[in-house]
Amino acid sequence: MNPIHNLFRRASSKVNVKKTISQVRTVLNGRTEDEQVKHILRTLNNTIHKAAPIIEYVIDDVSSRFSKTKESTINPSLRNGTSPLYVVKTIFDDAPTEKEVIGAISLIVWSLIVVVSLKYAIFILMADNRGEGGPFALCSLLTGPISNLRYRTKQFVSVISIIAACLLIGDGALTPAVSILSAFEGLVVAKPSLAPWTVRISVIIIIILFLFQRWGSSRLGIFFGPIMILWFILLATIGIWRITYKPSILRAFNPWEALHYLIREDKTGFYQIGSIFLSVTGLEAMYADLGHFGRWPVRFSWFAVVFPAVLLNYLGQGAVIILNPAFIDNPFYHAVPHWALWPVLVFSVIAATIASQAIITGSFSLVSQAIAIGFCVPFPVIHTSRSIISHIYVPAINYFLLALTLAVTIGFQTSDNITDAYGVTVCSVMVLTTILYMMVMRYTWLKPIWLVVLFGIFLIIDLYTFAAICTTKIPSGGWVAIIIACGIFIVSFSWYYGNIRLQYYLSQHCKTNLIENLPARFGGLQDSYHAANNIDNETEFNESPDDDDDDDDDDEEDQRKSKRLNNNSKTISVSTIENQSSVVSIENIEENRLIEPDVTITPGVGCFLTTSKKYTPYVFENFLCRMHAHQEILVFLKLDCARMPSVDDDQRLIIRAYGKNIYHISAIFGYTETNINLFNILHLARQYYDVPISANESSMTFYLPDETIHVNTHGWKTWLRRWPLYAYSILKTLYPGMPLNFKAMPQNTIKVGTLADL
Repeated sequence: MNPIHNLFRRASSKVNVKKTISQVRTVLNGRTEDEQVKHILRTLNNTIHKAAPIIEYVIDDVSSRFSKTKESTINPSLRNGTSPLYVVKTIFDDAPTEKEVIGAISLIVWSLIVVVSLKYAIFILMADNRGEGGPFALCSLLTGPISNLRYRTKQFVSVISIIAACLLIGDGALTPAVSILSAFEGLVVAKPSLAPWTVRISVIIIIILFLFQRWGSSRLGIFFGPIMILWFILLATIGIWRITYKPSILRAFNPWEALHYLIREDKTGFYQIGSIFLSVTGLEAMYADLGHFGRWPVRFSWFAVVFPAVLLNYLGQGAVIILNPAFIDNPFYHAVPHWALWPVLVFSVIAATIASQAIITGSFSLVSQAIAIGFCVPFPVIHTSRSIISHIYVPAINYFLLALTLAVTIGFQTSDNITDAYGVTVCSVMVLTTILYMMVMRYTWLKPIWLVVLFGIFLIIDLYTFAAICTTKIPSGGWVAIIIACGIFIVSFSWYYGNIRLQYYLSQHCKTNLIENLPARFGGLQDSYHAANNIDNETEFNESPDDDDDDDDDDEEDQRKSKRLNNNSKTISVSTIENQSSVVSIENIEENRLIEPDVTITPGVGCFLTTSKKYTPYVFENFLCRMHAHQEILVFLKLDCARMPSVDDDQRLIIRAYGKNIYHISAIFGYTETNINLFNILHLARQYYDVPISANESSMTFYLPDETIHVNTHGWKTWLRRWPLYAYSILKTLYPGMPLNFKAMPQNTIKVGTLADL
């Protein structure tokens, strides 16, 4: 058996919940309230010290196995740790009976067990794409080469994943508002005269939270991590203490209590499902933030820290309501001793602020994935960590979420009002995630159909919850969340659809040709072949013909296929491949009308940005067609991003020589390297590989694409598709460049325009 499992068995064998509660009750009889709390804290402290060696070993082992490169930061599963602040008080409108309290708490307990622990922590987290989670990870698994879906179905999956991501990003505006507002509503319990300041202080804290995002979650996590651990110890302490007053609340562990409550309460129980669901609203952020931590650290934090603490606190709140049903207005703060109310209030505000961080970073991860697969406008993405690629900051999304969060906070005023909108987004995402996961099981992992149908039990639970939420929440505020999600979806879908139409137009109306044919097209087949032989005689390379080269190969595969010269060689150090012109006959070139008549060669270097390893960019073909001229030295430059923080200059370039003075350069940059200077790339090619490029920057000219979108309005069939294309044309005007940030001097840049009639 795994040594970690043995350690958990040893740790769990020392804990007997019922026996411990019984012993604590015996000791606490006859003591004052302050003495009872102090005794519980002292007991917890002794228990932690006894279990410290086991916990330390488990953490070290898990860290070494699954998170060797991770930095200290905020685990997304911790977001569920603030749900006790607002969930229970939204369930009942009037003072409940003991049976009603036990039934409602039982529904919360089994929601945490079935939906979060079993469905998400065990199953959903298994579906990651290169360590990333969220709707786009499922989309990549379903639309990748190993998927058995048809093209139309893959497009449908892409649209569904965009909808899910938009709902989740909309949730990023609601979570900080409801968490921070519910924390500050403790002011009303502590001092009712401070009620008007609840919204004002919440607004200030929200602004500070979003402004601090530019420093990255790694640096924030150094301070926030220990605070959250203390928060969960506090939740568990309050829960255990209150359970001792009414141990009958432990009947909530019986699943029959939850089922009988729904049957007995009928419509009332059905309507309360929407409020009970709020106890699991952190699960989508837990999945979307998977890339920040990894599967096993997320699972460990949930099962070892968050789940026990939250569970005990919900049970404690239930015990408080049974003893005094009037405390239903805010059972969390009423469960706290009077002398500890202000310290707990401060802790809850800090914890709510930290928990809001999880959904914000999750939104950044979603946007980054969307940009990578062409589903989102290429906003600038800033990497805040040199060791973890997924620690990012997206300024545009950060300030967009800040504006939405402030609008929600000021508009709704109380956390009870926000929860109506809050549950709609998360439940909708949960349903879509379940559907996509079932498709991954069937069409990507090729699981048997009976296993997929068995997992469909979770989908039935999700649909039941979704029906309850739509019935009760949408009229009372859920429509706000739908409007936010729809607005984000319009922008994202317009970009996605516009890109598809643009790529189709370019493939049909803009020609590209093999780079290896260029020497023959320019009438220099024999010269290029001779030049290639000269280079071959002077340099060493281990390279086979590039006939099988694929544009979608990874950077590592590309490096294996294009080996550089021996570092000890003192001759020309250009990394080349066999010149493919030697296998192209002049007859084939003439038959395809590829020979360029009367092409004028001008001095200097012409650098054309490209996204292909084998084909010329359409910008080059358009320029050649119009001008019938090109520079003496042609460079086709491809910018690639590696999954590492930085790349050494001597390992940055992969160069292919095609005949005489025609080069393809692949420049690889790390994810922390921004403001890429195109001049520096050409200088590196000259310095390390003796590419005949002049040091005079005025002789270099860079050619960039400039696409202008014209929306075709002819015919009634274009009426429906013209609207997203109108939005796409506006977005393309605002963000015309490539996702990678590069820097070129305006006086050395020529933009070659293309009018795309979509």
